[in-house]
Amino acid sequence: MTHEETDNMNIYDDGRCIDSGQHDLFFSDKPAELAAAQEICMGCEVRILCLQEALDQAIEWGVWGGVIFWDGQPFYRKRGRGRPSREEANLPLEATFEELHQLVRSA
Repeated sequence: MTHEETDNMNIYDDGRCIDSGQHDLFFSDKPAELAAAQEICMGCEVRILCLQEALDQAIEWGVWGGVIFWDGQPFYRKRGRGRPSREEANLPLEATFEELHQLVRSA
């Protein structure tokens, strides 16, 4: 998809989240449901536009562009209670606003 084509798209009309019918996943407090929302985002054509919208609007809550915003802070994933599994132990939790802005600018 070209840059011009994505410029004509709208996250509220063209997002996979809209078509999913699972809007509650995107604003859940359960890590598994947030991960399911992120999966929906990964194939979305307006994912970067959605992330840009969240950054521009200083979104406090929800999954936007595949990133979890929790109390205004961005996270790659939300960990459940208890000790993380071995597979997840070295994966980053928090994203930085700078790296997210860089991702949006480079798209």
